[in-house]
Amino acid sequence: CTRPAQGSDWFQDYCSSFHATLALNEDPPGTNPILRPGGISLKDNLLLDAARAKAQGKNVGIPQCEGAATMKSPWNATELFDLSLLEGEIIREWLFFDKPRRAFESGNRKQRSLPDYSGRGWHESRKQVMKEFAGQKRSYYMDPQPSGKYEWHLFEYEIYGCDAFALYRLELKLANQKKSPKAKVPKDSLADLQKKMGRLTAEVPGDDKPPGKGKTKANKKAATAAAAAANVNSAQD
Repeated sequence: CTRPAQGSDWFQDYCSSFHATLALNEDPPGTNPILRPGGISLKDNLLLDAARAKAQGKNVGIPQCEGAATMKSPWNATELFDLSLLEGEIIREWLFFDKPRRAFESGNRKQRSLPDYSGRGWHESRKQVMKEFAGQKRSYYMDPQPSGKYEWHLFEYEIYGCDAFALYRLELKLANQKKSPKAKVPKDSLADLQKKMGRLTAEVPGDDKPPGKGKTKANKKAATAAAAAANVNSAQD
């Protein structure tokens, strides 16, 4: 929640009694990951704040689901992740705590894989250090992505000095929602066309002399011939 805490005796760390009750009800172990149809509209710093509050022993309304990020592919863990998307829904996200993967610090490829995905699984694509929030964010992609029209991505939020858990944001989205790359038009196509048109205009077939001089002499000859013909006609009249 982005609203400030009220500091009440009963819900000192929450904005309202409603959110305090919600945090207590959605926090216990064994609860399914928090589901957000349409995605989670929270910035990374707020998710790191939630992980920090969890490390301080506070209820943040996000359950700890051991193995949710490491034990199975999310599309095979229907007991944790509901994949029945609503009509018009193009993205769905879940929040949960789990043990940090630590796969890329040890360099052990087996730690990166998932047992039910033929040795394949999550692979790190980016690590973002956030010193101002005393934590870091890792981005993972599924390799290979399962067949179909959906893509899976995983984001890990970890607080420095906390080895017990990390906060995970799991994302499912329609793959065909990506914008197709626009066709690039060569920058020099118009310039080349203008040059070609200029050459065609300047060239005179059958004349090896420079275009400018050839045109001038031809024009003078034509004018002289026309004047002579006019004089002859006048004399005959």
